[in-house]
Amino acid sequence: MSRLSIGHVGLHVRDLEEEIAFLELIGGELTSVDRAPVGRVAFVSLDGERHHSLALFEDGRRLPSGDSKKEPVGVHHIALPAESIDEVKSRQSRLEAVGIEIDGPYVQGPEGGGLEGGSGSYGIFFTDPNGICFEIYAGGMTLPEFRRTGAARAVAK
Repeated sequence: MSRLSIGHVGLHVRDLEEEIAFLELIGGELTSVDRAPVGRVAFVSLDGERHHSLALFEDGRRLPSGDSKKEPVGVHHIALPAESIDEVKSRQSRLEAVGIEIDGPYVQGPEGGGLEGGSGSYGIFFTDPNGICFEIYAGGMTLPEFRRTGAARAVAK
């Protein structure tokens, strides 16, 4: 049996055009807009290969806290891999240039201020107009690399 991967994520948004503009800012490409029984739905490709990475349903509202990492339900964040740390830094500059607040950067591991059991990736966090948190990251370990690192840490203790 093959392993599963994430095909796409569906998000409730309050304003389709606002969310599409935000996603285009981080490199997304609008594929199509359609009508669903609850309102409009848009499809956005982030990788430029699949028809859509995100399905946007215009039937939502902004999260009360303004940051999905602070909400006790639903999506915590959506992580988007970049080719390199330099690309993460470049995207951070682009986001900051239009006034988007960045949380980070962090290195996900004991040496970088992120999670102790993290992958070693370098990443930044920021929220979309609806308060949904996104992460752009690069450099995470593969599962075999992480297992070797974990085994080495266990031996060192």
